[in-house]
Amino acid sequence: MSAILQPAHVEAAEARLWDALIQWQPQQVNALLSPALFLTDYDGRRQDASALLAGWNARRIRIVAIERQQTEQLACGAMVLVTGEMRLHLDGEHGRQLHAMRLLRVWARCTGAPGVHLLSLCVLPAAPRAH
Repeated sequence: MSAILQPAHVEAAEARLWDALIQWQPQQVNALLSPALFLTDYDGRRQDASALLAGWNARRIRIVAIERQQTEQLACGAMVLVTGEMRLHLDGEHGRQLHAMRLLRVWARCTGAPGVHLLSLCVLPAAPRAH
């Protein structure tokens, strides 16, 4: 694999990640997450863990569907920055819920399978919806 990470490779990895989250396949999810993965909140402060991912991992939350909108990519050598609006449809302890957010993801090339890892994830507020 070349030193440059292609956006198409990231698109395929994201599709595998979203499918694995919906189908509750933790091994496939973990294969796509960098061991150095770090999360940040709205204010850019580093978080130790995501409550949503922890609930999913413990099977308290099931992701029913993921809607992606307005996705943009910026490729820079061995990394690709992806941002876009997402709506997660969840089933959990509190019934059905919808979470709207903007996710900023940084994907980085890696030498092992699958060739790319999610290095950073920042959850931002969703843009206000036009009525």
